[in-house]
Amino acid sequence: MILEDAEQLVKVLNKENNHVILKSANRLYSNRDKSILEDYIQAAVKYFAADVKSVDFTSNPEGSRQEINKWVEEVTNEKIKNMLPSGTIDTLTRMVVANAIYFKENCSRPFETRRTKKANFHTLGGQSVKVAMMQRTMHYPRFGENKDFNCRVLQLPYIGDEMAMVVLLPKTVDGLLEMEKSIDLVTLNQCIKNETFAPNFEVFIPKFKIESSLQLSGTLSALGMPDVFDESKADLSGMGNELCVSKVFHKAFVDVNEEGTEAAADTCGNAVYASHISRTWSSFEADHPFMFMIWHYELNAPLFIGRFTGPTSELCIKRIQQGEVIF
Repeated sequence: MILEDAEQLVKVLNKENNHVILKSANRLYSNRDKSILEDYIQAAVKYFAADVKSVDFTSNPEGSRQEINKWVEEVTNEKIKNMLPSGTIDTLTRMVVANAIYFKENCSRPFETRRTKKANFHTLGGQSVKVAMMQRTMHYPRFGENKDFNCRVLQLPYIGDEMAMVVLLPKTVDGLLEMEKSIDLVTLNQCIKNETFAPNFEVFIPKFKIESSLQLSGTLSALGMPDVFDESKADLSGMGNELCVSKVFHKAFVDVNEEGTEAAADTCGNAVYASHISRTWSSFEADHPFMFMIWHYELNAPLFIGRFTGPTSELCIKRIQQGEVIF
């Protein structure tokens, strides 16, 4: 992504909207020793609308960590807490780049609480567990089938129809893992575009609240960027001298209930020295593991991607790169 594209992305994410609460914030915490180049700081401000805060990592690393965590908590409406665990900031830290996004929206046609009932959910392990299953009758919903992924796709629009929760439900109980191996951003767009308005039917979706906490250094190295974490190989000279990335943390939270969806995510990185529709269905019942997205129509991309595999699910925000979905 070129810098101009990043600038446009930030503008879209922060565009005023009467129906959606969508906030994206970037903040660059740089050490007071001026080790981070001014040109890099100005580029972050211009293209990423980053707020810049000078802190003293050298003499007060723990206080700086707490300050960063407090900012993340405020931006995500207190959904993301303790973003940087104790000990992750030390006297060698020279910069922390923090990005946070918060989303809250109500469905254009919410589920009725009185219709939520306990129902069976079939897990990948072959067990059946009870979940709170929401239910509603949808009139001409946007629905489709994707033969390549052997799944059904349903859109649950939010007020304003600028975004939607999209559910990709495999046709088999254990189909999620196989589907995830082949899906990418191009095929996700195809799933969205191939949907058409289907006849009325009943929709059953679990009510859930899940979150995850990930350390992505190993994942990013496996994706092809190991040198940036190696102080003997890293070249971050455009940011400052003798820098490398120490750790990348990611936390995410999603709450799906009768009224709609609330979601938040934050990523922090530390820099340190050295289809066709079947007309025969009468229902869409998500009673086994599925993928879900919060889809932004203008961007033609998901803001969040996750998987629900049962009551003990962790939210897996997937990184889509080079045709693969990485967990």
